[in-house]
This record gives sequence, structure tokens and C-alpha cells, in this order.
Amino acid sequence: MTNYSPRIALFVLAPRLRRASNRAVSIYLPARAEGYDARFYDIEFRDLMHRYINRLSAKDQELMEYELRRLRHHVAVVRPAGCPAFAGFADEPHGVLELIKLRDVTDERLEVGELLLAPMLRQLEHYPPALIAVVDKEHAKTFGAILDEIIPLQNMNGAEVRHSRAGGTSAASNQRKAENKAKANLESAVKTVEREMSTGAYMQMYVAGPDEARATFERMLPERLKKVVAGHLSASLDSSELKHELRAKVVAAEQR
Repeated sequence: MTNYSPRIALFVLAPRLRRASNRAVSIYLPARAEGYDARFYDIEFRDLMHRYINRLSAKDQELMEYELRRLRHHVAVVRPAGCPAFAGFADEPHGVLELIKLRDVTDERLEVGELLLAPMLRQLEHYPPALIAVVDKEHAKTFGAILDEIIPLQNMNGAEVRHSRAGGTSAASNQRKAENKAKANLESAVKTVEREMSTGAYMQMYVAGPDEARATFERMLPERLKKVVAGHLSASLDSSELKHELRAKVVAAEQR
């Protein structure tokens, strides 16, 4: 299994950042705890610009003002809430406009040039991302829990597993077929998890789903992956609030 890399995790969270040039604008700002308020962010952006404008060349000042307007409009769309701070990155010629919620407060910063990633990478070291595998006997889904986000990754639909209610030898045969299909489906899920964990984007893993399928899935994991299972979540594949439940469960597990 590849060693965990905060930078790889960041690019899973925000893949467009890979495109950024050495003429990008990076900002770190507090988020309003009580929810979105346009006046609060108008003041924050204005103060940030005034603080840095005299440190920049005329060319960089023009770029900063333009990209800050783009970021301010993006904040109005995203309306960050429920987090202490966020990072923003903008580089219009290369298609970059990102807002990433952070887990901890951080110093207010602005930089024009190469992406300013160090404050974000420190948080990714403090809150290592987890891979979440939600499995049952027919289906599996994987998610990445990175900072404040739960990102859908893979959705696997296996062979249908039918259990016969009839008696006799045919019932035993049908039961074996059902168990073999379930095993094959879970083996496929294990391979998917192996690939995701090999990317280096995750340090730990949580497993969710019905008890029997979850237990079988864990027994099938290679030893190196069994060692990084950090806990179990009670989410089910058919939950309409799956992402919300996963986020709450991961945060609760980290606080124990």
C-alpha cells in the first residue's frame, strides 16, 4: 500500500488545482460561524485586499483584484458554513476556481504566484483522510472523507443474490450459488478498495453496511488493509442521507 500523501489527497479533493499556473491567487479566510452573511465577507475580502495591495507589483495588484472578485462571487454561491475557515484558489486562464472548507482556524493569507498549499497540507496531516467502503452482498460504494467533504468515488453493482425458500437438495444448491455470487461481489469490492488505498490519498478506512456483508468483506481484506480499518459506520447503501451520515460518523469517530 502506498504511503499516505497529503498532496495526493488534496488533488483528489480538488483535481482542478493540478492545472494551476505560477500566476494563481490563493487566500485563507475565516468562515462566519452563524452562516452566510454577505456583509461579513465583503469586509473580509476588502480588508484582505487592502492588507496586501502595497506588497504587490502593479501587475500582481491587477491580477489579485480580478481573481478576488471571482472568489468573492464564488463564496456567494457556495455560502460556506459549519467550518472555522476556508481556502480559495483562482487562476482563470487555467480553469481554476476552488473553495475548500477547512477543519481548523488558520491565519488569514493571500498570495499571488504558485499555489499556497502549506496551510492546507498541515490540516491534511492533522486530519488524515479516510476511505469509506459501504458494502452489502450485491453492491458497494466507496467515498473519500477529506477534510470537511465526503466525495463519491466508485459505485459497484454486482450479480443479484437470490435466496431460495424452497426445501430439498435444490435449496442447498441455490444457497451455494447465492453465497458464491455474494463472495464474488465482495471480492470485486475488495479489489476496488485496494486500488483506492494504493493511490496514497488515504491513511485509514471505515467500513459500513449490513453486519454479515461487512464482516465477510473485512475477512477478505489483505492483512495490510485490515490494519488500517479505523472503525465501522452504521450507514446503509439505501440511505437518502448517506453523505451527511458518513460525515457525522467520521467526525464522531475521530473525536473518540
